Amino acid sequence: MNKFFSSNKENPIHQAKFDVTRNMFTFLTIVLTALGLINLIQADINMYPLLAGAGICLVVLFLLFQFKNYKLAGFVAMMMAAVMTFYNMMVTSNFGHFVDFFWIICMAIFVFFILGKTWGIINLFFNIAIVFLILHFDRTGELNRVDKPFTDFSEINFAINIALSGIVFSYLVIKVLGTLRFTEINYVEANMELSKSNEEKTVMLKEIHHRVKNNLQVITSMLRLQLHDIEDETTKHHFTDSINRVSAMATIHEKMYATESLTEIDLESYLDALVSDLISSYAVNLKVETSIHSNVKRIEPKSIVPIALIFNELVSNSIEHGFSDRVTGKIEIQAQQDEHGATTVIYRDNGEWKAPKRETSLGVELVQSFTEQLDGTCEQKHSQAGTEYIFVFNKLL
Repeated sequence: MNKFFSSNKENPIHQAKFDVTRNMFTFLTIVLTALGLINLIQADINMYPLLAGAGICLVVLFLLFQFKNYKLAGFVAMMMAAVMTFYNMMVTSNFGHFVDFFWIICMAIFVFFILGKTWGIINLFFNIAIVFLILHFDRTGELNRVDKPFTDFSEINFAINIALSGIVFSYLVIKVLGTLRFTEINYVEANMELSKSNEEKTVMLKEIHHRVKNNLQVITSMLRLQLHDIEDETTKHHFTDSINRVSAMATIHEKMYATESLTEIDLESYLDALVSDLISSYAVNLKVETSIHSNVKRIEPKSIVPIALIFNELVSNSIEHGFSDRVTGKIEIQAQQDEHGATTVIYRDNGEWKAPKRETSLGVELVQSFTEQLDGTCEQKHSQAGTEYIFVFNKLL
C-alpha cells in the first residue's frame, strides 16, 4: 500500500490527527444518529440531513479504520461536507443559516488541521462559494428552495445544533492548540539535544586538532634535532624545507583549534601566522616587513592545506633566494574575493629575482599541483622591483 494510504503512528503529530478524526466522527455519528431518530419521530425535515450526516460519519470512520489513514478520511469528509452544505442551503430556515456557517467553520478547522493549509483554504472557499451561489440564485429567482415549516421543535433543534457545533468547535480548537504546544515543546527539546550534540562534537574536534597539532610539533622538533647531525648543506636545506612544510600544516590545526568555528578559517589571520613562523625559521639575520590584507573571511578546511603549502614555498623562496644578499626585505599578500566567488591572491616581494638552476623543482611542482587542485591559475611576473605571483582560485571556499 502506498504512502498516501498508510499512516505513521510512530509520529506523535500523525497520531494526534488520527485520534482527532476518530474521536470527532465517532462523536458525530452517535449524536447525529440520535438526533436524526428524534427528528424522525417529530416528523421534522431536519431528519434528512441529520441521518445523512450520520451516514457520512460512518463512511469516514470505515475508511479511517480500513486504511488506517486520516488523510483519506479527511478528503472524503471534506467532499461530503460540501454536499451537506448544499443540501442545508437548499432549505429555508426561520433562524437563517447561522448554524450552517458555524458548522462550515468547524469543518474548515478540521481540514486545516488534518490536510494542511492548502486544502483548508480550498475547503473553506468552496463551501462559502456554495452558500453565496445558492443565495444569489434564490434572490434572482433562478432557484427555488424548499420551505421548512416552523414548529415547536424548531427552537429546540436550533439550540441542539448550536450546542453540538460549539462542542465540536471547542474540541478542535483544544486539540489544535494542544498539538501545536506539543510540537513546540518537541522542537525546543530537539534543538537543545542538537545543540548539546554539536557542542560535544565541537569539543571533540577541537581536541583532535589540538592533538594533531601537538603530534606535528613533536615531529618537527625531532626533525630539528636531527638536523644538527646533518653536515651536507644541500641535504640540510631539503630537510629544513620538509620541516617547514610539516610546521605549516601544524599551524593549520592550531588555528582550527583556536577558532570558534571548525568549518571556516579567516585567511588573513592564518597567512599572518604562517608567514611569521616561516620568517622566524628562515630569516635569522634578516628583517622582513610583511603586509597581509584579505577580505576573505571564510575558507573551508579542505582548501587551507593547499593554500598553506603554496605560501610556504613562496615565502621560503623569497627569503632564501630573493633576500639572500640583503638584510631587509618586504613581502606583500593581497586576497580579494569577487561577487562570483572567485578569489584573486597576489603575492609579491621586493627581492632580486634569480633564474633557477633547474627548470623544475619540488617547490615549483608543489605550487603548480596545489594551484590546479584549487581549480586555479598562476601568473608570474619578474622585474627589478621584485617578484610577483598572481593566483586566481575558483574553489577556495
